[in-house]
Amino acid sequence: MTKFKKITIRAFFIFVILIPVAAFAHFIIFPQETRSILIDYSGFKKEGRIYFNEHTTSQGKIDSLQSLITEASARVKGFWGQKISTPKFIYCNNESDFKKYSVNASAPAVTYLKLGSVIVLSREAMNLDIIAHEISHAELYERLGFYKFNYKIPSWFKHGIAMQNDYRNYYSLDTLKVRSDNFKNLPDIKSFTSDRQFYSGSQEQIMLNYMTAKYEVENWYTKEKLDKLIEDIKSGKTFDEAFGK
Repeated sequence: MTKFKKITIRAFFIFVILIPVAAFAHFIIFPQETRSILIDYSGFKKEGRIYFNEHTTSQGKIDSLQSLITEASARVKGFWGQKISTPKFIYCNNESDFKKYSVNASAPAVTYLKLGSVIVLSREAMNLDIIAHEISHAELYERLGFYKFNYKIPSWFKHGIAMQNDYRNYYSLDTLKVRSDNFKNLPDIKSFTSDRQFYSGSQEQIMLNYMTAKYEVENWYTKEKLDKLIEDIKSGKTFDEAFGK
């Protein structure tokens, strides 16, 4: 056996051993995300791109959810010009299922963006705005890829983009105007580059962060600007260079 063959065989066996070790480590650190990524092996029923517990979820509920996803997807497509993401949806009709798949049980929905996109929805997420918001995260991720989405785009911009397709009244411009004393007391939203910064503080503060991110992106946005930013980031520019100061 040649030296090259020996090295190749050894590398193959190391690779084979490392895969389950890495998967196990990922499960220990991120159990909900791992379960979501492996949803095809969960025993949940699959209908289209929706996964659900058929013992606790009626067909009527899934039909309603599919209608909401279709409408939300059309909204996202209208914003971007086209929709290229194809996320999986895990619908949890009870709290115990939702805790198994969601890293944040206090939020109505969560989106995992690793090895594709998976959106986990609770009963409270049966809402057009929430679903459109989560699909928007998947859409930005699909255009940039894992590395650039996670390491090149600041948290405030990710949430601001998602909020462009979220029309809930309590995140509206009028609400922000009242909460910020006519836009005089806004958080320094552009300094919130990480989710740790964005989600720090009280629930009221976090809601104000969402409103402000929505406001900042809305004031900046045109489809041409967004398309150019995506291309600039993909070509190697920093976010600040692509966004403009």
